[in-house]
Amino acid sequence: MGILGLGATAVILLGAIATAIPYGGYAGEGYSPLNHFISELGERPQSQLAVVFNAGVAIGGIGLGLFLAIVSRHLTGRYRPALLLAGIVAGTSGTLVGLFPMDTHAAHRLASDVFFLSGWIVAAVFSLWLATGRRPGFPRVLLAPGILCVAVSLIFIGVYSTYHPIDPNANILERSAIWTVPLLEWASLLSLLLWLVCLSLVLARQKAD
Repeated sequence: MGILGLGATAVILLGAIATAIPYGGYAGEGYSPLNHFISELGERPQSQLAVVFNAGVAIGGIGLGLFLAIVSRHLTGRYRPALLLAGIVAGTSGTLVGLFPMDTHAAHRLASDVFFLSGWIVAAVFSLWLATGRRPGFPRVLLAPGILCVAVSLIFIGVYSTYHPIDPNANILERSAIWTVPLLEWASLLSLLLWLVCLSLVLARQKAD
């Protein structure tokens, strides 16, 4: 089970890295997580390896959805169906982000918004379950990446809610060296993937023991 979580995370990250290397923006700039949105890697008219990124996100989303569904079986009480539902929504919306890339504006924006809104809930539900009782096999240290994920994601959602471009579908030709909105978007995704990696390693160690 832990291998599934690690594999899905690796597919997403490797696809993003491979796509970012040859990327050239509308202004001829290279890709930087400091001032480029994640989904710009999947924008087919501009990103040379958009298909690699989109495939990685779609496949990784399926893997993460399955992983979280399996993880939910370890939980008890109301936490189990809550994690199962949030995990299915996060995995499905993540897959749809890859199937409907940035240039399919309305569908992509909806899928992306649902993913980021549900991703932190997954970490929050698991962390609440972990914090409210003795959970054999799951060390309390997992609370650290879980709380980090929730905090960073809520900050990103708060900042993103204030971002209202005049034309949300227009090409971005000018951007500052450090742009808070895409930087926080990357921080939100990476904090979620960090939590998933930590949880996957714990589960992999359980199987090894």
